[in-house]
Amino acid sequence: MKKHTIPALITAAAFGADLLTKNLALKHLGLYNRIDFLGGFIRLDLTYNKGGVFGIMQGYKNFFLVVSVIVLLVMVAYYFYEKHMPALFRIAMALIMGGAAGNIFDRLIPGRPGVVDFISVGVDGVYRWPTFNIADSVIVAGAFLLVIVVYIEDKKRLAETK
Repeated sequence: MKKHTIPALITAAAFGADLLTKNLALKHLGLYNRIDFLGGFIRLDLTYNKGGVFGIMQGYKNFFLVVSVIVLLVMVAYYFYEKHMPALFRIAMALIMGGAAGNIFDRLIPGRPGVVDFISVGVDGVYRWPTFNIADSVIVAGAFLLVIVVYIEDKKRLAETK
């Protein structure tokens, strides 16, 4: 059970950081207000994502809510099913689950048109990455760590079979 303590704390921290920053963005930014850093390369700019990742399929908030809940449940089940994965696997899954829970919670708030996004990175007129939030960031970080874990574990299995 001790091996689940740190992942549980990471999940809670990711979820809490996401909720806190979204509430701060709603309170201090408001629509049509923005704060620029580094000459506008980093921008805090409140938007609502009514679709999926990178703003695809706008207007399908409920569809993405259902899909997100199903994916989160599958991930939780897989987390507990995989008994012999390293700590990095548990950390990666915790980040992904915490971020997913944050975006799911956002979609459940009555009257909110979509997921609150407020971080924008890029150069106007050249390229600006789609606006995102802390939940999206920890999901990407967790997915990156998961790729590393799979690579390391595959390399170990290959070495054991030789």
